[in-house]
Amino acid sequence: MPRSSPRDGAATRRALIDSAAKLFAAQGVEAVSIRAINAEAGLGAASAHYHFGSKDAILDAVLLDSGAEVLAHIHRLAKDMVDSDTIPTARQIVDLLALPYRQFLDQAPDKGVRWLTICGQLSLANDPRLFPVKDDTAELLRKLLERAYPSADETAIELNWSLTVNTLIVMAARWSDASIEGSRALSNGRFDTLADFVAGGLESLMHPAQT
Repeated sequence: MPRSSPRDGAATRRALIDSAAKLFAAQGVEAVSIRAINAEAGLGAASAHYHFGSKDAILDAVLLDSGAEVLAHIHRLAKDMVDSDTIPTARQIVDLLALPYRQFLDQAPDKGVRWLTICGQLSLANDPRLFPVKDDTAELLRKLLERAYPSADETAIELNWSLTVNTLIVMAARWSDASIEGSRALSNGRFDTLADFVAGGLESLMHPAQT
């Protein structure tokens, strides 16, 4: 029997990641078993364990496969804004997430919807697995929120920003998914409307927090 080549291993990992992303988005991360991922990929029962070791490792691979460039884009935008000493508006802070999300959805509608759907599940559950890469992006965003709302306390900033992010992620995923048959992605106009709505909510939440 011929030995597997590195290319075979890469193809198997690719099949497992794609199958896991599809199932996680459709059924929820917690509802999906490793057995189901293997079956969806058309692979043997030991495949996922052999290539990843655990479901959490597969989840990390899914999040990074789809989101590494998005997260890097968010980090660059946030760092540039922090370094500029700009006092940002709510919309400018929301756009640090919204613009990379929209670009990803434009470039890869199906993959983008699945990734945002999975992120929305994890974000709503306050699941630490949402951030497989540890960097200072969250700290940069917090600095911008403190700069925009200097009288707000730390608890208000944390809670209100969490609600803002959850709303943006979940609604972007749902609106994009509903529009796939027509435009294959959430239109720029509708995404701008969503960003306006979310930014307005953030502004409304943060002003009482400052009084």
